[in-house]
Amino acid sequence: MAEAPTYEISFMLRKILVPFDGSSLSIKALNIAVDLARHYGSQLTIFYVKMPGEPEKVIELAKSIVGKKIPNVRYKTVELSENESISSLILRELSDESYDLIIVGAKGKSGTIESNIGSIPLALAVNATSSVLIIR
Repeated sequence: MAEAPTYEISFMLRKILVPFDGSSLSIKALNIAVDLARHYGSQLTIFYVKMPGEPEKVIELAKSIVGKKIPNVRYKTVELSENESISSLILRELSDESYDLIIVGAKGKSGTIESNIGSIPLALAVNATSSVLIIR
């Protein structure tokens, strides 16, 4: 059974979005999001953009990390089409669901060593209508 909250629900962090790809920094971002959701009573949405034909092992990884640590969590998978980008799908989810905070790793699975921040977190930081927490 999940631990009962010992706080009042925050109106500033009601809904948190975590774009998750299974990379080490997205795992770190998810752990921070779980901690915040537990502390503030937030609804946590783990958002995975799946490549066509790819198995959903990444969502299973997220479920194993979250476990029963928080009661209010949802897992959402969207398949990438050839006319869309990962960042555009995340931004659409953000506007459709009115999240208060996005927590994202600074680099994903395809991040290069030379860059300090990946293209997706950069696009989110520039274009998001809510706060973005970038995890290194």
